[in-house]
Amino acid sequence: MKRLISKNWRAKLLAVLRARLTLENWRAKVMSVLLATAVWYLIKKNVATTPSPSETSSPAPVTETR
Repeated sequence: MKRLISKNWRAKLLAVLRARLTLENWRAKVMSVLLATAVWYLIKKNVATTPSPSETSSPAPVTETR
């Protein structure tokens, strides 16, 4: 009997936690996901269009004459 009560208690706790994690502040969570996706997309786009420093031609090395 004790095992049944503790199992039921755990199930209720998990149900409450799951509901709180998904339902509370859902607008803020959706906005955070959208903002993170937008930032990720902009970074990805910028990395794809910007050449890396190794791809650009460097100026001729300066030699010192005396």
